[in-house]
Amino acid sequence: MARDAGGKSSRTMTVAAELGCKIASGALAAGTILPTEAEMQQQYGVSRTVVREAVRHLAAKGLVAVGPKVGTRVRATNDWNVLDADVMRWHLVAPSRRPFVEALYEMRLINEPNAARLAATRITPEQLVRLGEALGGMRDHPRGSRELIVADLAFHRIVLEATGNPILRSLGTMIERSLSISFSLSWRQNPQEETVRQHARVHDAIKRGDGEAASLFMRRLIESAFDDVINALYSEEVGRAIDGMRDGDETSVAQGF
Repeated sequence: MARDAGGKSSRTMTVAAELGCKIASGALAAGTILPTEAEMQQQYGVSRTVVREAVRHLAAKGLVAVGPKVGTRVRATNDWNVLDADVMRWHLVAPSRRPFVEALYEMRLINEPNAARLAATRITPEQLVRLGEALGGMRDHPRGSRELIVADLAFHRIVLEATGNPILRSLGTMIERSLSISFSLSWRQNPQEETVRQHARVHDAIKRGDGEAASLFMRRLIESAFDDVINALYSEEVGRAIDGMRDGDETSVAQGF
């Protein structure tokens, strides 16, 4: 049920998240007609206004289409805004989440090694200082802590920023939530010293202007992180934490167990 003490906005997001998870997981397949407003009011224990706002929320992300006399229909996956933060989170909490994780890391492998190569020749002194600070944050903060995850995110976003390419720079912002979850999972598997060493090799290659080495080390880092995340996803303990994110709260993963 979607009753809570957080007001209409919170109830709207709860209903949207429950439906979004079902759509992302395939439980509500493309072409499926959602229950009527009256049925969803009864099912979730909310008002008509909450149901309508939840459906509008899903429609804005491309997950559903609303038509007169035909109801609300689940759209084909090609129509979804897959880089939307909520849509990515709903994919990550789906029982069959591995395909989405594979797609995320495939996208990273296509973009980030090349970004590191460009950053080696384009990074500014100020950006290099911040990259070093992010590396220090990964070294100094406790493994799996929120501060460490923030530092890890900052490291990768600074590399993208240092390319000087505005589209690549925006990539980190678009996928930040999925990366924050995947980073928190990979940090649980790999010893902190090794993960810091992998990032340090990228940092040092960029600092000395060696684009080929920066690209190679970034690729190895991402491949290692992918293996760690896959192992973590099939950990019973992590699985329980991810299941707890279905209501829109990933802090149980990001903060550690």
